[in-house]
Amino acid sequence: MEAAGLEQRSAWSVISDYTVNSAYEVAKSLLADPHNRPTAICCASDEMAIGAILAARDLGLHIPEQLSVIGVDKHPLGVVFGLTTIDQFVEEQGTRAAHTLLDELAETHEGRRGTLPSLTELPITIVTRSSTASPTKNKNPTFH
Repeated sequence: MEAAGLEQRSAWSVISDYTVNSAYEVAKSLLADPHNRPTAICCASDEMAIGAILAARDLGLHIPEQLSVIGVDKHPLGVVFGLTTIDQFVEEQGTRAAHTLLDELAETHEGRRGTLPSLTELPITIVTRSSTASPTKNKNPTFH
């Protein structure tokens, strides 16, 4: 945000657990003041993003014209909500973690000292749907 010259307000950095209900409550509070609300919310999970979308809708905000919302995980409900998400390929992460653990257990069982696993970066993909709009579209929202 700094590199883009966008304002960062500490009040906009909020904490919620990873549930729809908790994120709904936090987002509803965050978005309550029409003179002091963000134009986008980045959530740590798709479940949290769904909660934010529901809170915005209850406040009469239009997604994405007045608020863009993005999540992480590519949850199946993301399609239903038109949620833009970051797919981090959790199945691949789980498979690699399981193989690493099994290799470590085999080495330990054979009496060899296990080695620390190497850091492996996996790709991510942004799955763009209808919950996000360009910043220029969000810049001067018209509240209905």
